[in-house]
Order: sequence, then structure tokens, then C-alpha cells
Amino acid sequence: MPKKELKTAIKITKHLNKLLLKRFGNFNVNDIQHKKHREVVTSVDLESNKYITGILLKNFPDQDIISEEAKKIDNPGTKTWYIDPLDGTTNFAYGSTEFSTCIGLENKGEILLGAIGVPARNKIYWCQKDGGAWCDKKKIKVSARNNLRDAMFLLCPGHSPKGKDRFEKYFGGGKNMSGHWRFFGSAGIELSSVADGRADACILSDIHPWDVVAGILLVREAGGRVTNFAGDEWKIGDETLVASNGVIHEKVLGLTRDLE
Repeated sequence: MPKKELKTAIKITKHLNKLLLKRFGNFNVNDIQHKKHREVVTSVDLESNKYITGILLKNFPDQDIISEEAKKIDNPGTKTWYIDPLDGTTNFAYGSTEFSTCIGLENKGEILLGAIGVPARNKIYWCQKDGGAWCDKKKIKVSARNNLRDAMFLLCPGHSPKGKDRFEKYFGGGKNMSGHWRFFGSAGIELSSVADGRADACILSDIHPWDVVAGILLVREAGGRVTNFAGDEWKIGDETLVASNGVIHEKVLGLTRDLE
């Protein structure tokens, strides 16, 4: 198991927890810019991305890096880092503390490790393949809740018209009017919440691998299940995601299978 890679990912997220909180306290709203579909980006995203890629390239010069804020760094190795330096930029820019840093490492389709930093809670979630899921030094696991009526759902439609259309169908069809729903706008927050049992399922659309690779392994290592909307085990390239405690997964898929 790649011990050096895991230690490096955790070290990076610890630094970003401090940096992002510092920048959050002094953020200037004039720094807000927009990408495709009016998705927010700031100089803090770019600063954080530069820091992460610099550390990874220094330590692992043969590994690829795919991030939200820069072009792919294509090196000769087979391993690929997926990073989102500031997951939940819109929250950050508008003064909400629901943002995170997501770092995952993949090799030939297999996710090897993940680290998610949550600055507002000063927490580091981390995992490695077959090594369990952890929050700092505490091992975590998914919830045992077995019904939708009492479940906590975390939802995110994404930014594109296609993603939003999926959720219009979801709510317009009155599919699931039970349970409790929250929209956090950060996959790192949402997936770590499922992994440590604070939420029972999350339903995400219009996703990118840098948003979710770390969190997917975290949920699986915590005992949960992650698929696309159709129920196939999630793989890089899928645009939809359902993560759950596993107990209610088939029931949740009954709500999503016709939304692809």
C-alpha cells in the first residue's frame, strides 16, 4: 500500500485546512469569477491548486495529476491523482463554511487512497484500499438506518442544465417526499457525511472524478456502497452517483434509475 502517497495527501489536506480558513476570513467578493454554467472560481482555488500540484510533482514526478482548476499533467506513470483544492467554491465565496479539499489516487481504474479536509470542522477524513475509513485517528463507519422515511439525504444537481434536469424530474415526479433533505454543494462534505454516519445517502449529478474519487473510497471503506444512478458500481467517467450506507441502497436506486 502506498504509505508515502497517503502521508503526503494527509499532509496536504492539513495545510489546506489552515490556508482555506485564513483566506475565508479575508475573502473579497470582488475576487469572484465564473466558468462554464456560471460555476464560481476564485484566486483561492488557483492558489490552492498550485500548492497541491507542486507538492505532488516534487514527491511523485512520474504520476499524472487531474484537477478542476488546471490542464491534465500527463506523466509516464500509471497512477493518477484527482484533486479538487476547494470543493464548494460557491459556498466559500458567499460566506458559507461548507467547503472542503479532496485528494484521491487511482491506478488503472482502482482507487488506492483518499483524503478529504474539512476546514470549518478542522477534520481530516482519510482512507486507503482495504484499510478502513478514518476521521483523524478515529475509525468511522456508515449508519445502520434501514428506511427512507427517517433517512438523511444529501443532494446536489450540479451546474449543467442536464444535471439540473435530472433533479427537476426527481422532485417533479414526487419520487421521495419522505426523509430529510439537505443541499451542501460540496461532494467532499456530502460523501464524508455518509461515511461517518451523519447522513444515510447522497445523490449527486453532473459530477467529475476530482469531486468524488476520494469520497467514494471513503464510503466503501466505511462499509457503504457507491454506484451510478442505474445501479452499476461507480467508475471514472460516470456523471451520476448514489452513495449510501448500503442498507437502503436498492431503495434509493428505485428513485434514480430512470433519471439517467
